[in-house]
Amino acid sequence: MLPSGFSFRGTTVGGLSGLDYDAASDRFVAISDDRSRHQPARFYLLRLDLARFNTAASPGHEGIELLDMTYLRDETGRLYEPRTVDPEAIRFGPTSETLWWTSEGDARRDLAPEIVEIGAGGTALRRLALPAHFLPDKRSGVRDNLAFESLAIDRDAGRLYVGVENALHQDGPEADVDVPSPARILVYNLRSGERLAEYVYVVDAVPQAPALPLMYRTHGLVELLAGEGLLLALERSYVQGIGNFARLYRIDLAGATNVAGLTALAGAHWRPVRKTLLLDLATLGIRLDNLEGMSFGPRTAAGRPTLVLVADDNFNPMQETQFLAFELMD
Repeated sequence: MLPSGFSFRGTTVGGLSGLDYDAASDRFVAISDDRSRHQPARFYLLRLDLARFNTAASPGHEGIELLDMTYLRDETGRLYEPRTVDPEAIRFGPTSETLWWTSEGDARRDLAPEIVEIGAGGTALRRLALPAHFLPDKRSGVRDNLAFESLAIDRDAGRLYVGVENALHQDGPEADVDVPSPARILVYNLRSGERLAEYVYVVDAVPQAPALPLMYRTHGLVELLAGEGLLLALERSYVQGIGNFARLYRIDLAGATNVAGLTALAGAHWRPVRKTLLLDLATLGIRLDNLEGMSFGPRTAAGRPTLVLVADDNFNPMQETQFLAFELMD
């Protein structure tokens, strides 16, 4: 865990919402969801020595080394103005020379979400076109703060996946107690940028009711991850007065309906992607924070893959930038 308010190169290291690993350089990249309010929108390069991570529930930040910080810039090289972007996910491209990141936008201001390719220096190279039914206009499109939280790249297949945290307005309800939410996953050709398909991912209902009906609660799809022959999904909940929950699923697109031709799911017939629960993190016996980023990491001495999760502390001194690392077993 990084201590609250940890500073690096004149910036506050917080809001880490996306994480990815480059095996060639043994470095991770992490994106901050700072909407250019604390400092300009940015990402960090870091090295994680998983052998030095705590194996108990006590906090500490041994094994976490910040290496570099890079500001995100538009195609003209300008920094992003406050509240013009909301960075949430990041992945290395086919090589470490390019990266991809997503912005949730701001539906309240009709600011659309984005999928952006950048050079290693942070400057935008291109943006993927979004279907019109994703664009926010109060009655349709993405919901505010429930847009592009998740991003995965399958380098072998040349595919890019981006997921909406909850249903589009016209597709169904947002997740609530006893109410699941039909979110969409977009699939693009990584090289050409062509949209190939859209699938429905049914987000679980909020796992536990708060003490009072009007207390805040949320549950959503916050990350996708491709690799090691897997396509994984991370769902995260927060219930006011109770805390955070997280579940890790393996998902399978085979047999799911391509709904790219449906501007609204309500009233239509479709089959969602299949989900298989791999781990309910609530069973670990540790206090979970706002887990949002997920990446494969370096292999263990035994040659097994590792999985690393990171929590977004919302720049809140009562929360933590929590890293969790797992060894994947056969």
